[in-house]
Amino acid sequence: MASDIKKANERCKETFHEFGGEIKHAARYRLWLPEALSLKREKGGFLRYFTLPGKWAYDVFFFHNERIIRHAVRGFPDVRFCDNNANYFATAKRLLGNTVGIQANFETVVLMDKREFWDGFPYDIYNLDFCGTCFPKDQPPFSETFQAIVKIIEEHVRKKCFPFVVFLTMKALIDETNAHARQELIDNIESNRAQPEFKSAFDQAIPNTAEFVQRSFCDFILVSIPKLICYLARDHCNVEVRQRAKYARTLGSNKSYYIVKFVFRFVGRDRTSLRITNKSYADNVLQVVRMDNTLTIDNSSITGAVRKSLAQIKNHLKELGY
Repeated sequence: MASDIKKANERCKETFHEFGGEIKHAARYRLWLPEALSLKREKGGFLRYFTLPGKWAYDVFFFHNERIIRHAVRGFPDVRFCDNNANYFATAKRLLGNTVGIQANFETVVLMDKREFWDGFPYDIYNLDFCGTCFPKDQPPFSETFQAIVKIIEEHVRKKCFPFVVFLTMKALIDETNAHARQELIDNIESNRAQPEFKSAFDQAIPNTAEFVQRSFCDFILVSIPKLICYLARDHCNVEVRQRAKYARTLGSNKSYYIVKFVFRFVGRDRTSLRITNKSYADNVLQVVRMDNTLTIDNSSITGAVRKSLAQIKNHLKELGY
């Protein structure tokens, strides 16, 4: 029992370090902030925001400091959040006051039609910052995560609520990824290679898919996930792959992996136009197979502005007693 408590405390410290780390905040600052500011200008006011904030809700306080979301005396009225971990949820709820939160995972919240989520719909930004992969070993190849994303897209189409943005973050860790899902992603690349309009681009970028997966699983995910998102949205709306990025992390004492991050912007369109549908999807496929437009977040990304922003959040947490 003592050993289990010690491991839990170590994981808690690791999570705090990750969410409070300069590299992760550099990713927030460089990837999320420009998109959020642009969307705020376009919408003409504060944004509605759904998030998986972790224990300390760094992202909520970050967007509050940058005047992206509205703050009231006791919380954030246009924000909804969820966490399946009872301890993390309780701390986040204390920090965020009357902000509506749900102790459940993202997939349950959406697929099981939790009132707290849908009462706040539609959101301008969805921040899906997952601790694991999007294809867990214990789920079918088409994971509940992507079923939930498709449901959100369909509801935005039904209510004609555009544009909206999704921030998607996950581990690129091959031994934590469902093998059948991995094979389906490989097959998806090969199916594109078989199409004349894509063959040259795929032959140049990924000569051998199986070798590509083993040699650089991170880059494989950076190609596969946006391809999948664009495919899932193809019959509903247009998708702009605004950003792809990665940064390194260490698991334990000697195992390294990457965190990958995406920014997707969803835009409405005339659904009767098949030509536009096909062209948008084809353009996205050709864009994502190129790796020269992927950012690497590292120590050089930690600017004075990033440090100042992170210090403001940490000072605010101290004022709240954390």
